[in-house]
Amino acid sequence: MKIIVFDTETTSLKPGQICQIAYLICENGFVTGKSMFFTVDQMDERSQGVHGFSTEMLKTLSGGKTFSDCAQEIFEDFSSAETIVGHNVSFDMRFLKAEFERVNLALENVKTFCTMNHFTGNMKMRRKFQNYKPKPPKLIELKEYFGLEDTLVEEKATEWFGGSGNQHDARFDAAMTFLCLQKGAELGMVAGLL
Repeated sequence: MKIIVFDTETTSLKPGQICQIAYLICENGFVTGKSMFFTVDQMDERSQGVHGFSTEMLKTLSGGKTFSDCAQEIFEDFSSAETIVGHNVSFDMRFLKAEFERVNLALENVKTFCTMNHFTGNMKMRRKFQNYKPKPPKLIELKEYFGLEDTLVEEKATEWFGGSGNQHDARFDAAMTFLCLQKGAELGMVAGLL
């Protein structure tokens, strides 16, 4: 079985552009990482405040490549996966599908697994304003729930991607998502993915 665990950094909250993608291909007990930066047209100030990537920095990090330059490779990886995993996966999938549509590729009929939604019930976090539904955990809250240290996330991100960045760098967040999924599987909270 082949699964992909991924994260993106984007130019805005609406489907603008993906400026960074990092994903782990998990197949037959092996984990392989891929990470790419992309040159983008513009950057929302709020998004830049979250991940720290300016348009100028992205031109350098990407070597001038855009998403369309790498779209076929990414599409082949994602379309051949049995399950695509992410934390708040619907957000990242919306951007990924929009990027694929721009280059006339359609990612259809893919099964997704959301660590945020899946572990909400386990964590039973209370919302600030009680409405009797548990609060979905932020990725960092899930990491803390499982007792994972930043040093482990950095170590694994460096191993898989050749660099880790920090929280809100797709490499760090993809590694953190995978480690949370792995810990959940070890504890019997997730079945059939790893």
